[in-house]
Amino acid sequence: TKSDILLYSYLSAEPGANDPIESAVRFAAETDLEILQSRPNKHEVPGYKVTGFVPFNPNTKMSTATVVVNETSEVFRVAKGAPQVIIKLVGGNDDAVHAVNSLAARGLRALGVARTIPGDLERYELVGMITLLDPPRPDSAETIKRCNEYGVEVKMITGDQLIIAKEVAHRLGMSRVILDAGHLVDPDKSEEEVTKNCERADGFAQVIPEHKYRVVELLQKRGLLVGMTGDGVNDAPALKKANVGIAVHGCTDAARSAADIVLLAPGLSTIVDGITTSRAIFQRMR
Repeated sequence: TKSDILLYSYLSAEPGANDPIESAVRFAAETDLEILQSRPNKHEVPGYKVTGFVPFNPNTKMSTATVVVNETSEVFRVAKGAPQVIIKLVGGNDDAVHAVNSLAARGLRALGVARTIPGDLERYELVGMITLLDPPRPDSAETIKRCNEYGVEVKMITGDQLIIAKEVAHRLGMSRVILDAGHLVDPDKSEEEVTKNCERADGFAQVIPEHKYRVVELLQKRGLLVGMTGDGVNDAPALKKANVGIAVHGCTDAARSAADIVLLAPGLSTIVDGITTSRAIFQRMR
């Protein structure tokens, strides 16, 4: 049921995390579930105790929590993460795959939720999917257009599924030449072929942190000057590798330390302002 999905997703939400997805999950659960509205302690779920938590990892693409039911002392685990990961965890589910693909075709993201079956902490069953709308910022399409006019080619890098990435690229006025990031490390392709594909692509989907570094590396091998944006700890290597590492508004200390430029305002339009100002300065110097 909807209540089950919200409850289990809340139990597996990282406490105090500033992640927008976790914040959305917590807000939805606290708004909809009566059990969370009358609790005396805002950090606890009445009737349950979380005894272990593994936060979201960009490589595993999921978080897990170990939970005890106070009344019965039953122990179970909850997993929440990328739909393809959760579907694989439960041994496959054709209906879930169809639902996720249908949502993705409309540019909607999904978050899978699963829990272990009673008496077995290794076997998971699907609880359901949470639908997420994560639209691009209103100024993103115009910003990308202006970058292109200035001769700066923009490539999109996302952990989303390929079909979602293509839909988002379309909304941003970009070409739909989006590659699955797995192509970046395909052992069956030559380095030259991978590099050419990287240069031609308008974006990459299902990316993990290592892929970001790889994108920068391949583009630099083509003699291109590469700027990379990022905000997390896992973005630091790519930010450091890039010719211009740009830590975006609200970034972590690690990203800030690795970057050459730190944006103090949200959105990509700040980058265009920087390009305009810097070119004006260089023009005066001539």
